Amino acid sequence: MKIAAIDIGSNSIHMVTARVRHGDFEILDRAKEMVGLARGTLTSGRLSSETMEFGLQTLGTFKRLAERQGADPILAVATSAVREAANGGEFVLKAWERLGLHIDVITGVQEARLIFAAARHAIDFRGQRPLVVDIGGGSIEIIQGEGNKIRWQKSLKLGVVRLTERFFKSDPPKAGEIAGFKAYVREKLEPMFDRARRIRPTMMVGTSGTLLTLTAMAAAMRDGQPPHKLHNYVLERKALAELTAQILQSRARERVRIPGLERRRADLIAAGALLAAILLEGFRGEEMRACEWALREGILLDFIDHHHRDVRAAEHVPSIRRRSVLSMASRFQAEPGHGQQVARLALCLFDATRSIHKLGADARELLEYAALLHDVGLYVSHSGHHRHSHYLITQGELRGFDPQELQVIAVVARFHKGAPPKTSSPELAGLTPDNRKLAVALSALLRVADGLDRTHHGIVRTLRTARSNGRLEILVDSAGRDAELELWAAQRKSELWEKCFGLGLYFRAKASN
Repeated sequence: MKIAAIDIGSNSIHMVTARVRHGDFEILDRAKEMVGLARGTLTSGRLSSETMEFGLQTLGTFKRLAERQGADPILAVATSAVREAANGGEFVLKAWERLGLHIDVITGVQEARLIFAAARHAIDFRGQRPLVVDIGGGSIEIIQGEGNKIRWQKSLKLGVVRLTERFFKSDPPKAGEIAGFKAYVREKLEPMFDRARRIRPTMMVGTSGTLLTLTAMAAAMRDGQPPHKLHNYVLERKALAELTAQILQSRARERVRIPGLERRRADLIAAGALLAAILLEGFRGEEMRACEWALREGILLDFIDHHHRDVRAAEHVPSIRRRSVLSMASRFQAEPGHGQQVARLALCLFDATRSIHKLGADARELLEYAALLHDVGLYVSHSGHHRHSHYLITQGELRGFDPQELQVIAVVARFHKGAPPKTSSPELAGLTPDNRKLAVALSALLRVADGLDRTHHGIVRTLRTARSNGRLEILVDSAGRDAELELWAAQRKSELWEKCFGLGLYFRAKASN
């Protein structure tokens, strides 16, 4: 099973794609774009149209990348910039309507919990009292742990974009701006400092782009170049103080020449460095350990923790399409024995009559899925359940299918019983001419297969076909069991077959030995 997790942060949008195996995962790919959703948003209270469009384009690119890598599901969460924007809901709605991407806007508390879950899987917290800090664009999250358990957590509106826009009007910042910054941040953080000191943290861990960037810059200042991997790398308080002084004395265009700093962070890194220094001082930490895992990895771990059944299913059923169909059949409590029997018989009939219908492997797959789902409408009501099946299939978020394939499956399930489809049937309206013809042909096959399990007892074991006197004879093997009702029902439901293929059907039971 492959999963993608998208973190729509206030400064950057990140995505990781991972393969899940045995309840754990390995990262396959990472992608990042510094969109800057929070820039101007946290003060104006609205996402600008330009920023919103850039964000949607980035999400579209990431979604296509995840799909090409075979990821399913694609999980997306948004944090403070979208959460606080008056038009954040509009952004979420556009992502759904334009991209088919569902975004979960999470609270600061949820964000903190997911960040801690990632950190404790990446760094050994056994025997420790870890304090995890994540500095984002709109907020910071502080989580105090006892081993692998959270003691308390807090989300504060002290992100680097928010603080930069509020305090720093000059480049480099003036002394008065820096003093105002420090006084404000210390006042907001003092209750956190007092609370943490009572538990006396034994380890400080820093996640997020800001803290990782500062760690890389400090390492480059000491070693000449930033390390390739920052995980578990230590940012010392003394080194941070030297780096902060250098940052505050330089203009943004000069900072970009400091090794380890990305160009688009140049105007925010001053606030990040000051904030990190205040956090280390206030929590009385001499060093902060870098953790490359954060919110997006926490999303993956949370999904695995809450979807053991789906993960196990993915290990046994690697096809996204088949897994999605089986999940829907299970979710809507379709009678599994009957659905599987009808699917088996439909495929037997399909294979035995290839020379007549001349359909290929793609059509065969759609027929099987329609057979497995043809009775899901019983979840709603027995009366008219074929119509309910059509609705559930079209609206049930089956994954891996294009819209035309999905509609074919729904139409075939819709017409497994009742009156055969007509040219004027509204269910056919959205299909191309070729797919309309395909849906009708597959409906003809499914109707016969459904008739051959009329009693839902799985009586028919195999079937063979032979042409005789201008019609097609279906020889049914029921291993000596009474198949009279099955033969009667299949004959009654063969009208559409004869209309589609111009060949009458005749059903006969194989003589028992």
